[in-house]
Amino acid sequence: MRGLTWKLGGALLLIVVVSVGLMAYLTNLSTTREFQQYVSRGNMMYTRSLADSLGDLYAVEQGWNNIQETLLSLPLSTSERILVTDSSGVIIADTAREWLGKESAEVSLSGGTPITVSGQMVGSLYLLSSSGMDMGRGHMGGRIPQTIPMVVTNEEGFLAQVNDSLWKVGLIAAAVALVIGLILTRQITRPVRALISGARHLTKGELSYRVTVKSRDEIGELADSFNIMASSLEKGEQSRRQLTADIAHELRTPLTVIEGTVDGIIDGVFQPDTEHLRSIKEQTALLTHLISDLRDISLAESGQLELNLTSTDMVELVRRVVSNYEINAREKDIRIKLEEEPQIHEIEADTVRMEQVISNLLTNAIRHTPSSGSISVTVKNDEGGLAISVADTGEGIAPEDLPHVFERFYRSGSSRSRKEGGTGLGLAIVKQMVEAHGGKVWVESKKDTGSIFSILLPFSI
Repeated sequence: MRGLTWKLGGALLLIVVVSVGLMAYLTNLSTTREFQQYVSRGNMMYTRSLADSLGDLYAVEQGWNNIQETLLSLPLSTSERILVTDSSGVIIADTAREWLGKESAEVSLSGGTPITVSGQMVGSLYLLSSSGMDMGRGHMGGRIPQTIPMVVTNEEGFLAQVNDSLWKVGLIAAAVALVIGLILTRQITRPVRALISGARHLTKGELSYRVTVKSRDEIGELADSFNIMASSLEKGEQSRRQLTADIAHELRTPLTVIEGTVDGIIDGVFQPDTEHLRSIKEQTALLTHLISDLRDISLAESGQLELNLTSTDMVELVRRVVSNYEINAREKDIRIKLEEEPQIHEIEADTVRMEQVISNLLTNAIRHTPSSGSISVTVKNDEGGLAISVADTGEGIAPEDLPHVFERFYRSGSSRSRKEGGTGLGLAIVKQMVEAHGGKVWVESKKDTGSIFSILLPFSI
């Protein structure tokens, strides 16, 4: 995680350095260009003013007497140079004392500022600079009249100071941005570190651990998803442990009965008669049924349950199953009634599995319906599929038990006892088989009124 923090910080610093450097470079170009234009305009005004002042000096002196000494008295920088030519183009003054007496054309001088007196040109002024800029201001000196402007020097130093300030500000901005970036990076990586810590807790088996992230951004959504996943894993683990305990409990009971009966026969307590042998056979059948049911549920939950789908007349299938259970219902003085709509559509279904579903629903209804009660089985076309419902007038299901009736080994109310038989897997198998056919199952019930178990099967999977 430290590596991620430094990577983010380094990336941010690189962006800031590049941005600040580019900004400083462009600002420098713009500042230099504008400053040169400003100096150029000022230089033009200065040379014009200086030319006018030299013209006044010429009028006072009645000629170019002492013009060399006058120019030398001007405060110039080492990069600046002033030359004056007379009306014939001969250089009569040079602050560098290099071209005195030479023709302006000889040294390639051009574009000078004319010096006029009473409308007549008496000479030309040239202001040169080795830096390419003719800048100036300063103070007057010598015999120059007070109308001669002062020269400004050191413009290169001014630009250097400006550029230096720009780079200093850029470096300070980069440093501040880096500090802020590291702080923000830590804010970003803190919830990621919390998620990593949470993952480590889960790998150690601490499924009750939850991460706490207050942000409402994508990281917050990731943390919520992590907590949902952890909760699901915890529930799955609890379900697995409960299933293991339930299976052990369900297997222990018939095995205990078988073991006790066999020990009683061996010890001479029981006679090896038909009654005790029948008890052993019943418990063995219960074990076989329990193992078969567990296998079916396991295959259905893992998506490995193979369905032999054929075009099935569900009315005929339900009618056949109801006929098989009429004897069991009659023994408890329960009436079974089948209601069917005309022209019921055939569906694609596994006949054996659907008989198992209807049988489990009828077994459950008969078990929970008292004597003189009734069971109504309805088959009808519904929107998008075929609806089958089994309604009884039994004891009903309490509201707190309704969400759990399709869970494995769950027995609601008085049916938690095995006196009425059953493995507690019948409704769980119904749910898995119906969902394997692409359908859905639900229950409606009121306590002491009865229950209605309904399934909806699509016409084709």
